[in-house]
Amino acid sequence: MKKCLLLFFMFCVLTSFAFSVGDAERKSKAIVMGSSSMGGTWYPTAARMASVAITYENLLITLQASGGGTENVRLMRQNQYQMGLCEPNIANYAYRGESLFAADGKYDNITFVTSLYPNEQAVVVMKNGPIKTMYDFDPAKNGGKKYGFAPGSPGSGDEYCWQEMFSVYGITKDMMNWRPLSHSERVMAFKDRILEGLGFGTATPSGAIIEASAQTPIRILEISGKERDEIIKKFPWYAPAVIKAGFYNGMDQDVQTVYIGGFVIANKDVPEDFIYKYLNAVFGKGLKEVQSVAPAAQHINLENCIGGNETASIPFHPGAEKFFKEKGVLK
Repeated sequence: MKKCLLLFFMFCVLTSFAFSVGDAERKSKAIVMGSSSMGGTWYPTAARMASVAITYENLLITLQASGGGTENVRLMRQNQYQMGLCEPNIANYAYRGESLFAADGKYDNITFVTSLYPNEQAVVVMKNGPIKTMYDFDPAKNGGKKYGFAPGSPGSGDEYCWQEMFSVYGITKDMMNWRPLSHSERVMAFKDRILEGLGFGTATPSGAIIEASAQTPIRILEISGKERDEIIKKFPWYAPAVIKAGFYNGMDQDVQTVYIGGFVIANKDVPEDFIYKYLNAVFGKGLKEVQSVAPAAQHINLENCIGGNETASIPFHPGAEKFFKEKGVLK
């Protein structure tokens, strides 16, 4: 009996060791990738890109919902994520150790993998509400009111983008009831009249904005004229954009605004072959599947694949450089 128990105990120990080694081996081959909150377009796009990489190149990618670009960069720096989605401004600030990353120092392990698609910047307010222009968020011009505004998820690139854009109007976040919230949380708060304004940096049409406008007509504020020119001059990652009429309830005319792109980034020490195969799946057999995830995903193609990083302000990952040189995108 004792001999049987001893053999059983040894079997359990060896089995446990074998599983732990197997788990560690699988974990070492897995890449964790940060995306965004689930209510936006980034999450399903990242999920589809990961799916085709798994299907056509047998890569193991674990996708995580996150607060967006800023959070992804910080978690990549801690190696909790090895890949992520990020706005061009956030990636550049992180690489140089500037602005919101000044205290962290230069993050020279960050590399560029590919570009996504334009994300139009939209300030959503009630169509018949008190806010008609961006300047109406200034208490000095609206009778002293501090309107509620949700700029994006806490720690997201969206949040920092709105600080950049509002700065051109002379408005800071402490002039508003600044409430960073996820896509679903801010839509709910807007519908419940807790917030007067929502900020989105998202592809059009946006499911979150459709939901926000489902019951009550909305207005999207203009970002145009000399203010838009100044935004683009001061922050060159923005470019002119138009949100066409008819996408959302209450929006009966085109709205001038700006857009910012999106990057897929990776830590430099992610194996070259992994990133090469990832891109080979996304721009090869899986391209049509990726492009079908949302209308804006039609912009994901070899023609646009290095958009926003043409001058290599963020170094190309070796696997991306190899892939794009083979495709004739880079010399």
